[in-house]
Amino acid sequence: MRTHPMLIAHRGFSGRYPENTLRAFREALKLPVDGIELDIRRTRDGVLVVIHDETVDRTTFGSGRVSELTWDELRQLDAGAWKGEEFAGERIPRLEEVLELVNGQTVLHLEIKEPGTEKQIAETLRRHEALGWVKLASFYPKAIKTARRAMPDASLVLLGGPRVGADDEAFHHFVREALRNGANALSVHHSVVTSERVRYCHQRYLFVGAWTVNDAELARQLVAMGIDAIASDFPDLIAPILSP
Repeated sequence: MRTHPMLIAHRGFSGRYPENTLRAFREALKLPVDGIELDIRRTRDGVLVVIHDETVDRTTFGSGRVSELTWDELRQLDAGAWKGEEFAGERIPRLEEVLELVNGQTVLHLEIKEPGTEKQIAETLRRHEALGWVKLASFYPKAIKTARRAMPDASLVLLGGPRVGADDEAFHHFVREALRNGANALSVHHSVVTSERVRYCHQRYLFVGAWTVNDAELARQLVAMGIDAIASDFPDLIAPILSP
């Protein structure tokens, strides 16, 4: 049984290292985290890669949409120097590289950024025998539904931003969408969380996580509300708050 909330390293140890890179994931694995979150997109030539944005502009010195670039073009981009000169040379990794690195050491939380990639993700996870230590998440209910069909035994998380907490009816609708599409967990912006909403989800056997929490006092408040997991860019700062 869970005695304290789980700690998820958001895009790896992204507060101190370049997000969604092998370096950020390696550093996260050195911490007492319960999982690592990352984002999946697909290149023009069908390679699953780990990057958050639709374009490479923010986290590299390149330009263009990931879906319009080939893997050969992406692999040449520096995905670390924007964070600091000491990280120059970090690259955008393929999903397979991250699976090989983590290899069951912790739970990977894969965010499906592009509906339509679910079957290829499922095939990749099966090839690496990773379904037992991976959770899949998306803001798109359709992606959750398709992932459930492709991976009947997978743990699936519907994501929600601040709007799903506009009022209780909006939140209840969000919960119904999660259940209707096969999710068994939610992860919402921290501003959405209240004790009553956490209890509402637990009554429906839904696990509830909060993102992205980089403040110790906020983490304490969420713990008091009964949250099940906290995603943070600075897991080193949040870990002491979540210690049993």
